[in-house]
Amino acid sequence: MRPQFSIITPVFNPPHGAFEQCIKSVYAQTNKNWQWCLVDDKSTDEYVATRLKQLQVLDKRIVVYFRSENGGIIEASNDALSLATGEFVVLLDNDDELHTDALADVAARIELDPKIDYIYTDEDKITVDGEHYDEFKKPKWSPERLLAHNYCSHLSVIRRELVNAVGRFRRGFEGSQDYDLILRVVEKTSRIAHIPKVLYHWRSVPGSVSIAANEKPYALISATKAVTEHLQRKNIDAEVEEVKPYALSRVKRRLKQSPRISIIIPTCGTKKSLFGVDTCLVVNAVESIERKTSYKNYEIIVVADAHTPPEILSELQRVSPLNLRIVNYEKEFNFSDKCNLGVVTSDAPFFMLLNDDTEVISEDWLEVMLSYLQEPDVAAVGPMLLLEDGRIQSAGHSHTPYPHNFYNGRSIDELGELGILKVARECAGVTGACMMVRRNAYFEVGGLSKSFPLSFNDVDLSFKFLDRGYRIIWTPFVRLFHFETASRPNFSTQKEVELVTNRWGNRIYSDEYCRIE
Repeated sequence: MRPQFSIITPVFNPPHGAFEQCIKSVYAQTNKNWQWCLVDDKSTDEYVATRLKQLQVLDKRIVVYFRSENGGIIEASNDALSLATGEFVVLLDNDDELHTDALADVAARIELDPKIDYIYTDEDKITVDGEHYDEFKKPKWSPERLLAHNYCSHLSVIRRELVNAVGRFRRGFEGSQDYDLILRVVEKTSRIAHIPKVLYHWRSVPGSVSIAANEKPYALISATKAVTEHLQRKNIDAEVEEVKPYALSRVKRRLKQSPRISIIIPTCGTKKSLFGVDTCLVVNAVESIERKTSYKNYEIIVVADAHTPPEILSELQRVSPLNLRIVNYEKEFNFSDKCNLGVVTSDAPFFMLLNDDTEVISEDWLEVMLSYLQEPDVAAVGPMLLLEDGRIQSAGHSHTPYPHNFYNGRSIDELGELGILKVARECAGVTGACMMVRRNAYFEVGGLSKSFPLSFNDVDLSFKFLDRGYRIIWTPFVRLFHFETASRPNFSTQKEVELVTNRWGNRIYSDEYCRIE
């Protein structure tokens, strides 16, 4: 049996044209197995009552309730839920539109997995004149990003039984009542699906958050409250801050413990001009760690090629007399093998893979990256890496349309599509130039593959983590310089290109977490 949908729509003085388009979009559904629950929240516009009564008479699938007093969107929405009889509820605002195939596509997804509890889809915005713009190609289920903003938003379809079980909409979350509901729903289920297709059109009208988040500043206050309570229910010790001026949130987790972290730096002692000064890269990297790092419980393991100049090794010992160990690497160069040697030399539960051509900027870099790894399903975390001139070197990996460093060469001041550069989020991978890793996850997947001596080793490692069900987090709240290709030329061998393609197939050329082209 195909699922029945109950469309939930609170109504209060909608613009006539927008409401008519909303009605038209419901009637246009190719899937006809729906019920529409409309609750008028004591509208003052006579047109509303007249039109709702007409709808109810014309179609038995439409159920209307008229409130005796204005109670606000939460009361009206809960009243609409009380009218619902469908297996799934569909959230629709009274001035927005559903894509013609919205319910049909959702039904098809449910039929593939009848145990699904929550489905969200892509969306776009629509002007008063009916022009579509600002398409939001959403990522696959991304719980870290959801803490920054309600990226799921429209269209949201939720199993009605679950909505009732978590307490429906709650007072005190006006403006972010959907966000609060979704956060409570996803606490109770992992059966979540994303349909990568625009099935909802969010109308831009004066006063709408679709135009600008600051149209309803109370919504951000409610959103912060919703996230804070969500974290409390999950026993995550954290504070929630606003990322100004973007109407986004940052979750700052507090560390429960301060475990040992090994910072593993492969090197051959290369020198290069940095900021106009002739510099030994690895000495500069280690010096920046010692000078900037606020976290105390760390060690530095330098894996040095046999031909690394002795004076460089002596300088490293001088720069870091207490925290540094040097491991000699006697084989032909293989970046993956060098990193693996550094890992087995350490017994720390977490370690940082760090290129020698990096320099720490954020003093709390280790604390922030470690804070994400407190959640056991996170295998790796990467930061924002900057080029020498301050532009972005890497904002995580993307595989659309091919493997590359996300936003490479772009300005650090950019917001990115829908704030993607300002929020911590799940991603398809992070660069091995700076990657904090959970030790047991690393050994579970076999570490870095020696088949990739120069390139794609971090891409391969990231996919191995994802295949085992781990999450990978990228955060903009940690920054380091990465003087890209300063120590070795940036090229890939044909053998490596063929190997990574043969191993991972079409996944190399697609990215479910970042669908920006």
